[in-house]
Formats: sequence, C-alpha cells, structure tokens
Amino acid sequence: MTAIDLSGRVAVVTGAAGGIGRATAQAFASAGASVVAADINVDGLEETAALIGDRAIAVQVNVADPASCESLMLQAVETFGRIDILFNNAGISGTPAYTLKTPIEEWQRVVDINLNGVFYCTRYALPEMLKGGRGVIINTSSIDGFNGMATLGPYTAAKHGVIGLTKTVALEYGRENIRSVAICPGFVETAMTKKGLTEETAAMLSQAIPNPGGKPAQPEAAANLVLWLASDQAAYVNGSSHVVDAGLTAGYSIPEPDA
Repeated sequence: MTAIDLSGRVAVVTGAAGGIGRATAQAFASAGASVVAADINVDGLEETAALIGDRAIAVQVNVADPASCESLMLQAVETFGRIDILFNNAGISGTPAYTLKTPIEEWQRVVDINLNGVFYCTRYALPEMLKGGRGVIINTSSIDGFNGMATLGPYTAAKHGVIGLTKTVALEYGRENIRSVAICPGFVETAMTKKGLTEETAAMLSQAIPNPGGKPAQPEAAANLVLWLASDQAAYVNGSSHVVDAGLTAGYSIPEPDA
C-alpha cells in the first residue's frame, strides 16, 4: 500500500482543539492537505494551528449555531478555494444522569452539538463539494452509536442519529462523487473521556478491552482511520460506520475454563 497523499486538498476539522480532532488535523497536514482547524475553544485551537504551521488556519466555530457553521465553510473557501474533506468531530459527552434526571436543557445542548452540528456543517459544505466534483464527509459517532449507554441518553441518541445521517448523505450524494462515512471510537484517552467518565466506568471499560493491559486508545488510533477514509485508498467505502475500539464491542470476554 502506498503512502497516503492528500496534496492539493482542503480539509475542515471541527473539534480540532485537542484529542481526535487535533491528531487528525495534524495527520491531514502531514499527508499534504491544507487544514481549516475549527473549535469553540480558541486557546486549544491556536495550539493546534501552531503545531501544524503554515498549512493550517484556525477558525472559531460554534457547531450548534447554523450561522457559525456557514461562516466556517465560507472562510475555508475564501482562504483555500475549496473544501474536499469535512471531518465532523466536535462533540461533548454531557453530564451523566438517568433519563428521568436529565434536564431538558442538557438534552438540547448535547444533541445540538453532537447531532445538529454535524447536519449544519454538512449542509454548508456540500455545495462546495458539489462545485469541486468530489468530497468526503467523515462523522465521529461512537460505539454508543449502536449500543445503549446508561446515564448518557442524549449522547447515545445523538450518536445513533449521526450514523443515520451518515447513511442518508451517502445515498443522496454518492453518485456525485461525495462519500459519507462514520467512525465509531471506543475508549479513547481524551479530555472529554477524562471529564465524562467516572473512575469506576473507566476501570470497567479497561477491564473489558481485550488488548494487553486493557489500555484505552490514544487519539492517533482514530486519526489513522480517518486519514485512510479520507484518501483515495478508501474510494469504494461509502455509507458505512467503522469501529476503532480494540475489540471492546466484539462480545463478552470470559475466563477460559479450567482444563
């Protein structure tokens, strides 16, 4: 397999202030792409852009605001002339609580960022991809996009929705040479998971991961998958969701019985 080359392409990455977003923005740039790094967190965003250098610009965005998403795409085109790749990665886990105790405002906040933001950014990037005759939209869902997760109702519902939207866009625009795919990370060590998971939950997940030491993934593990999905090497991959979880959702792991 040849090295991935994204020279001449323009990638927009939301949630680029850290974690998977930062790792992917760096991977895109290393592969030759120009990067529009976007996030609501200005300090982290500027750090990401500085790590990349001249190949990147930093744009503050609130993905829960349609106008902010439209402005992001306009700035991308004004700076680089086109949009070839959109990585809808911005997201929050929300405050854990059972459904009965989840405030309405919390539901709306999590769904606005994790699902509506994916729609808004996709909605405003699509016209530019159609003009360019190609595009790849990669959405960050989660293993909670096809499993339930007690105490994270808004997050789980939103991530299920992301997978549905991913499939719909693939069906609608695949013949226009625009692919739409999703990644479904498992336990990845990021600021969001450190904040959103209790020590007990993190320990439970670590125990369930069938890899040496039950270690969570580093953001680069997901970034490597995104990089491949964005490339021509994945030209026949469309409408699908791709798990990166070291086997966490493969099934139940039980000790081998005594011989």
